Amino acid sequence: MDWFMAAALGAAGGASMEALDFIRAVKWHHQMPWNVQSDTIDPPQRRADVRPGEENLPAPGWKAYWLAAVLRLFVSGTLTGAVAATYPQSTNPLVAFVIGLGALSAVQQATTLAPLMVKSASRAALGGVVDEAQHQTQTLLQGNPQPDPGLSNISLSGPAGSATAGQLQPDTSVVAQQGPTSEGGAA
Repeated sequence: MDWFMAAALGAAGGASMEALDFIRAVKWHHQMPWNVQSDTIDPPQRRADVRPGEENLPAPGWKAYWLAAVLRLFVSGTLTGAVAATYPQSTNPLVAFVIGLGALSAVQQATTLAPLMVKSASRAALGGVVDEAQHQTQTLLQGNPQPDPGLSNISLSGPAGSATAGQLQPDTSVVAQQGPTSEGGAA
């Protein structure tokens, strides 16, 4: 199955979820969902996720409702198409439809976890960089002129002792050892 057909089936799964939400809203409120006022959804009560005054908002109208439905179809189709393009051998019509059904929930969960993952990954990466820099500084201060094999072309004294204390000068007596294919090798 190609990714475009899977995306269409995912959008059909998203349309199914949207239809279920529509049916539930009509059965519960006995009117179209875009005509439902926020104070009729639940009895007005103070919840942690509601700011003062939000419990009395006007109905969103049909344009906002249909825009939300179209965006749900877009999210369902996009996620399903991405999964199908990544795993083309294991995507069949049923899998594509089920991914489309749960796409909105999956994206909502991923967006709540993404800042946490980025934060921990950046801390880990930054910690490694800081540790490496501190290690190199300590080995240079201890008098070891070559703390790391990657820094083997740097000497503290330079040619004929021209460097002052604390300045690193490249050692020009070492010839670059990189071949024409960007791989290491003798020049």
